[in-house]
Amino acid sequence: MSAPRVPSSPGALPTLYAATAPEAVEGGDYGPSGLLELGGTPECVSSNARSHDEQDARRLRDVSEELTV
Repeated sequence: MSAPRVPSSPGALPTLYAATAPEAVEGGDYGPSGLLELGGTPECVSSNARSHDEQDARRLRDVSEELTV
């Protein structure tokens, strides 16, 4: 069984919303409003502790740099 996927156009909406909506707050986490956050209109969503972990963020940055250089 494969993981559910969101097409790229609707998948970009939370990022666009966070960057352009006047009501979006700095540092807010935005995602789809639907079941399991797999679809729906963008809204502020909850995040977990790992999304604020500095060590994880550093690792993500380092791996991203390695893959794009």
